[in-house]
Formats: sequence, C-alpha cells, structure tokens
Amino acid sequence: MTFQQEQISHLEEEVVSARRDFQETLSAVETKVEREVERAEDAFSPQKLLRDNLLGAACVAGLFGFLVGSSKYRKVVVPAILVGVGYAIWSGLSNQESDDGG
Repeated sequence: MTFQQEQISHLEEEVVSARRDFQETLSAVETKVEREVERAEDAFSPQKLLRDNLLGAACVAGLFGFLVGSSKYRKVVVPAILVGVGYAIWSGLSNQESDDGG
C-alpha cells in the first residue's frame, strides 16, 4: 500500500467512526427530547391542572356560568360549552376504552 492509500483508508475509518458517533449522539438527543416532551405533557395536562388548581377551576366555572347567564353572550358561549363538555366526555370514554383494551 502506498502512503496515499493508507491516508485514504485512515480517513475512511475516521468518517465511519464520526458517523457512528453522530448516530449515537442523535439517538441520545431524541431520547432526551421524548422524555422532556412526556414530562411537559404530564405537567400541562388538563386533568392535572384541574386537580392542582381547584380555586382557579372554580373561578373559570363561575365565569362560564356568568357568561351563559348573560343574554349578550348566550348564543356564543352555550355552543362552546356544549362542545367542551362533549369533548370531555368523549376524551374520558376514549381513555377508558384504551385502558380496558391495553
């Protein structure tokens, strides 16, 4: 083997090694990002926010009650609340089905 061929071989080995290191780093970063996303989803889930902030939830419920009772906003708020309640029921049922199925 000539000197140039040895250099080429050495450089190819370095490229393979760098590619392998890059893949390992990339997989480690993906794992960490997935963990952080799961942690953020857990921290900001509506159920957890409601459990942790009962006073705030009561204030929001009172505000919705006031808006529904107000004749000015009734046409807008009632359908929004019905959609929200429907989504909450659907979400609860779908979570229950996934828990039963899994």
